[in-house]
Amino acid sequence: MRESPDTGVYIVNLNKITVHNVEDMLKWMNMGNDNRSTGETAMNAESSRSHSVFTVYVETMVIVEGEDKPSIKAGKLNLVDLAGSERQSKTQAVGDRLKEAKNINLSLSALGNVIAA
Repeated sequence: MRESPDTGVYIVNLNKITVHNVEDMLKWMNMGNDNRSTGETAMNAESSRSHSVFTVYVETMVIVEGEDKPSIKAGKLNLVDLAGSERQSKTQAVGDRLKEAKNINLSLSALGNVIAA
């Protein structure tokens, strides 16, 4: 996430894609998952090193006989996968991996504070 005085808060390389079926949605969801950052620690061979948000907007339109306008229903579903918090002593992380772990733990702590507030 970045912030600009002109446009406000935005997400770098955010994609919004229209799909018309479940297969297309799963294709894009898998592509996003494949782009996540992972790294090996002593506790996990493919530890997630990034947070991920996948938002699904669903719209349906029903034409009711005798009505002038179609009935439209809409919903939004946010799927959030957070990078896991791991005890640094157990992961044996050093260098950049240790810095990642500290930042992940810091962001999870901030999220906990937001939820508590």
